[in-house]
Amino acid sequence: MTAKVEKKREFLIELLFIAAVLAIIYVFFKYLFWVTAPFLLTFFFAVLLQTPLRYIERKTKHQHHAFWSILLVVLSIIIILLPLGLLIGSAVSKIAEFVKYFVDQLNDIPSFLTMLEKEILDFLKFLPDSLYTSVTTSVQNFFTPLIEDFDVSAIDLSSVKTGVGAGLSGMVNVVKNVPSIAIGVVIGIIAWIFFTKDYDRIVRFIQMQLPDNKKNLLVEIKQVFSKTILKMVRAYGLIMLITFFELFLGFSVLSLLGIMKNNYYIFIAILIAIFDIMPIAGSGGILVPWALVSLVMGNYKQAIGIVVMYALITVIRQYIEPKIVGDSLGVHPIITLMGLYFGLKLFGFLGMFIVPLTVMTLKAFNDTGRINLWTPAEHIRIETTPKNRKK
Repeated sequence: MTAKVEKKREFLIELLFIAAVLAIIYVFFKYLFWVTAPFLLTFFFAVLLQTPLRYIERKTKHQHHAFWSILLVVLSIIIILLPLGLLIGSAVSKIAEFVKYFVDQLNDIPSFLTMLEKEILDFLKFLPDSLYTSVTTSVQNFFTPLIEDFDVSAIDLSSVKTGVGAGLSGMVNVVKNVPSIAIGVVIGIIAWIFFTKDYDRIVRFIQMQLPDNKKNLLVEIKQVFSKTILKMVRAYGLIMLITFFELFLGFSVLSLLGIMKNNYYIFIAILIAIFDIMPIAGSGGILVPWALVSLVMGNYKQAIGIVVMYALITVIRQYIEPKIVGDSLGVHPIITLMGLYFGLKLFGFLGMFIVPLTVMTLKAFNDTGRINLWTPAEHIRIETTPKNRKK
């Protein structure tokens, strides 16, 4: 009896400890994350630079540590900014072209809505005259404002001025924040240099503040957290890359067949591949409405092509996702989905990554025996009674 009470006491203490840790994580990400983000990000980059820094020091017999630290940080900034600048420049150009293309497509929406209204009214002709008149009025009252809203020629100039004014106001707010952003970037770069140069001293200082039996915990947390992040990025990055190539190949085939005509396949494929990572919606959140609009507007070949492409992407995704994500992360999809939902509700978009990452980190520690919150599924034995056994 005493052993059972002791076991329950240990479990409650462990549970309270985990609850306290989760509460600290909640408060931190809810109120302190963006304030400390420059330091957290640069410390993470400093950790990544430790491997090449140690390699250089071995070759140079540990001479000029500060010089090599600064040089690695400067080279890293160049490596990050150069392709990022080229990518942003290209993206801005493509986005400008895509916006123009999208605005041109808006001219087709009134005709599409008019045709849809006519189809609905023709379909409802089987109704009695009195009821048909009432329903017709309701349908027309619904579609008329929509058609007027999308009629580019009927746009009120005052609303345009209001929109431009709001846009200029937003740009002014961005410009006002430039000094703050610049200061944050400069402080972040300086912190990156110090974190890289004094990484070992910082780690030793933190370890000295911990009891002897907890000193290895810091190393374990770093290893588990790093592996978990790497697995998460690798799994979803690979899925995103596969989805992008599937979409690009599908759009290219439809273009070669003369079914689809636009010059933004890469841009659209990237957008859908990113959207595909979002929970629940996936690529169908874009492809299915696109196919329906094409169908209603009479572009049957394009509608069929998009549906076939969506079906192939879905089948391939259902086959590869359990293998890639399941094998990499080791967390059941329903737990991951719950983590995404709770994270979104608690912390917004950022929480969709924070909560699943926290869950996977807890699972890793539970599997190694560092904490004991639940019995791992692989340790559970399902007993079969004689009635359930095959004869």
